[in-house]
Order: sequence, then C-alpha cells, then structure tokens
Amino acid sequence: MERKWLILTSVSLGSLMATLDGSIVNIALPAIETDFRIGLNAVEWVVVAYLLVVGSLLLPFGRLGEVLTFKRVYLAGFAIFTLASVCCGASSNAAMLVAFRVVQGIGAAMLMAMGPAIVAHTFQDHERGRALGLNGVSVAIGLSLGPALGGILTQVATWRAIFLINAPIGLLAIIWAARVLPSEKPGKDQSFDVKGAALSGVALFALLLALSDGQEWGWTSPAVVGLFVAFVVLGAAFLRVERRSIQPMIDLALFKIRPFSAGLASVVVAFAGLFTATFLLPFLLEQGRGFSPIEAGLLLTPVPITMALVAPISGAASDRFGPRVLASTGMALMALSLVSLTQLPVDFALPDLIWRLVLLGVGQGLFMSPNSSAVLGSVPRPRIGTASGTLAQMRVNGQAVGIALSGAIVATRLPVHLADLGGGAPMAALHGVALAGAIHDAFAVAALVCCVGIVTSLIRGSSRPGRPAAVAPVQP
Repeated sequence: MERKWLILTSVSLGSLMATLDGSIVNIALPAIETDFRIGLNAVEWVVVAYLLVVGSLLLPFGRLGEVLTFKRVYLAGFAIFTLASVCCGASSNAAMLVAFRVVQGIGAAMLMAMGPAIVAHTFQDHERGRALGLNGVSVAIGLSLGPALGGILTQVATWRAIFLINAPIGLLAIIWAARVLPSEKPGKDQSFDVKGAALSGVALFALLLALSDGQEWGWTSPAVVGLFVAFVVLGAAFLRVERRSIQPMIDLALFKIRPFSAGLASVVVAFAGLFTATFLLPFLLEQGRGFSPIEAGLLLTPVPITMALVAPISGAASDRFGPRVLASTGMALMALSLVSLTQLPVDFALPDLIWRLVLLGVGQGLFMSPNSSAVLGSVPRPRIGTASGTLAQMRVNGQAVGIALSGAIVATRLPVHLADLGGGAPMAALHGVALAGAIHDAFAVAALVCCVGIVTSLIRGSSRPGRPAAVAPVQP
C-alpha cells in the first residue's frame, strides 16, 4: 500500500475518535446524572463544554499547524485527547469531569483542524476529493455509531467505559501516526499570532455559547445580548489586529478567493440544514410518536449511513468532473428532503420517514467531499492549515446556527399551532400534532436556507478544481 493511503488511515482514525466522542456521551448523561447526584442543567455541561472548546479553537490550531508542522500538532492532539479521556473516566465528581472534558475538547480540536490539512497536503488535486470522501466515511461512522456504542458500554459496564475505551485505541493511534506521518520542517520564519488567536477564540466562544443557550436563557436576556455584543466587539478587534499583523493568524486575503469564501458560506448553510433535521427529529419521534430514545436513535441512522456510502463516490467524482455541480446538486437534494419532511404525516409509516432521511443523507454526502476539496484546493499550499481549521470552524458554526434557529422557530410556532387546534381532544394528542406542525415550520425555513446555499455553491467559480499560485498576505 502506498504511504499516502496509510497516512489517510491515521487521519481517518483521528476523525472517527473526535466525532465519536462528540456523540457517544449523550446517551450516558442519565447515568452520569444519577451517579453524581446532579441536575439536568449541570450534567448538560459534560456535552456543552466539549463542543464549545472544540468550536472555539479550530481556527487557532489550523494556523498553529502551519507554524509547528501538522504532524506535531496532530500527535499532540492525540496525546491530549487520550490522556484527558482516561482522566474523564476516573473523575470523582461532576466538576472534575467537565474540566477534563474541556481538556479533551482541546485535543479533539487539534485532531479536527489538522485532519483535512494533512489529507490536502498529502494528496494531489486529482485524488484529493476521493481521499476526503473516504475520510468522510469515518465521520459518518462516528456519528452513527456513537449512540449505539455509548448505550452498550453504559449498560454492560458503566458510563466510565465510554471514556476509558479511548485509552488503548488512542495509544495505538499515536504510535501509528508517529510511524506513518511524514516528518516536516517548521515553517521558515513563521510566528504564531497569539493576540489574534486569543481574540478569535474568545469571540467564537461567546457566539457559540449564545447560540447554544439562547433558547433556554431567552434571546433578549442580558446574558445572551451581552454575549452577542462581546462577539461583535471582539470580532471587530480581531479583524483590526489581523489587518495590522505581518503574520496574521488567518490571511484575510484568502476570502478574496471565490471558491474559498463561497465554499465556507455553503458549508455553514449545509450544516445548518442538516442539524435542523437531526436536532428536531428526535423530538418528533419521541414526543410526537412515542418512540423510545434507542428506537429514535436507530431510526435516524439512515442519514449517516447514506452519507458514508455516497461521500467516497462524490469525492472521487469531484476529482474528475470538478466540485461545482456535485456540491450544488447535493445542496438542492438537501433542500428537497427538508421540503419533503414538512409533508411527513403525524401518523407516518416507517418507509415514509426512511426515504426522506436517505434523501437527506445523499444530499449531504454529495455536497461534503466536493465542497471540502474545493475549499482546500483553492488556497496556496502554505495556507492549507488555516483553510482546514477555518473549514472545520464553519461546520461547527453551521451546527450551532441550525440548532439555535430551529429551536427558536419551534418555540415561537408551537403556541400558534396549539391555539389553532383549539380543544376537543386530550392535551397530549393536541401537543403532539402542534409539535409536528411547529417542527414542519422549522424544516420549511431550513429548506429556504439551503436554497441560499445552492446559490453560494454555484457562484464558487470554475467547476474544475485548482489552486492559485499565491495569495499575498494583507499588509498593515
């Protein structure tokens, strides 16, 4: 086997572990809550802390890889992730567990920021889409395997097993990565923009926290308004610092490259649409139809399974035909699937749901690999780390926007649907119908958002992949 494919196995293993740990914990939260005798609001931070840290550090770690080399940051990320996993499993109280989840998120951010950069640096243009598609399989497996594996480990052993299992896997992964990843020399005369990294990290943390908890705290509450104001002020300060920096954390001139900026806008839209569906469907299945959490989780697996099947094919096809048509078609199929979900009957049969979810998975699978290949292939090779971190950052932002937008729509529309239904039926039945109507409204808005994504995907420029010769840094 050629070395480049061995490198891909290491990157895919890192993507699998980072993605898996973002989804495996959810099903164990009730057991953690009982074990530590804490409330729901406290145990939620086991998940929220991890996601906030990952979302805040992707951009800085993307640039750090260009300065210190991708291999060093990647290996450090694996080591931090594995050690923190062991500490999570050994935690004696909730505060300790949340603290180690923060550390684990730091390691995961390193893995997620470096993975696509290593792939783009290893594979040439004619193979990059295929490689990213194969790496996308590991992401889809992590998304689909997490709930089931978490349930099995929690039931057979204890919730601590979902963290401790990372120890032997992580150790083998570190040894494998150290062996197969090529040695690199640090960038000549490269420096890390500490001030820019701090400003971007805190600004993104404020934004993601506001989007994550805005519905619970109230969108007009002082805390949420203050977080949005902090994001705007710190974001403006970040842009000012970057314009004056000789070696900025992110070269703002990259956004003048249309495939780069259009691809980033498209990925925000795509993940906003995807997470609108994956966030709301469990409520529709459990509260609307009475399925158990495990049944609801199994019913949602057609999305990641279809993504895993389609992503390698679309990635390979983008190498031959270019990413523009494939990515735009995928976005259109996502919009169509969301429209079809608005027509899902309250008393639907399982085939009615499954074909709609398969369509959603096909659309996301068609979009993901070609779009990632276009973004990473549009920047100069010395800026691949920055592009990789930014791409991962936009995925997280899209997830947060999708969850926040869908939650706000359902909360606003649910009372309206309840009022329209009136009385004459048991409240539980009325609530189920009204909830379905409110969720359908959110799906309709998400479909419109995806239509915007079709446009941003089409205007990316040439349908053939390519890389510009150079992009000059922005001078003060």
